[in-house]
Amino acid sequence: MNAEQSSGSVLSSLWQQIRAVLDLVLDLSFKRFVTPRLVRMLYVLSLLAASFYALSYMFSGFQNGTFTGIFQMVTAPVAFLLYLIVARVAVELILAIFRIADHLAPMSEEAAAKSVQNPSANQAP
Repeated sequence: MNAEQSSGSVLSSLWQQIRAVLDLVLDLSFKRFVTPRLVRMLYVLSLLAASFYALSYMFSGFQNGTFTGIFQMVTAPVAFLLYLIVARVAVELILAIFRIADHLAPMSEEAAAKSVQNPSANQAP
């Protein structure tokens, strides 16, 4: 019975996450961003794709000869690690941009409220 309850709760949780992402995607006012929620999933998908590519590259070298196979066995993990670094930096850069936007939004709202309260303070003499 626990297995049924846990699988039901997992499916329920997954369905709630899917609905939340769909609500964000279908938000035509663009007041909330979908990218910060999807960035983890995109990062995992890119890691899976990089793993698949590195493995296929590593073992396909032996079709062209032993030396090529050994060379690709050595360079594939190095290329995979470089890809991981680049992918991680790109994801962190995207998240940093969204965090900056989140921190700037209250400041711009505060400045707009001040200019509405005292419009003559914004004019130069």
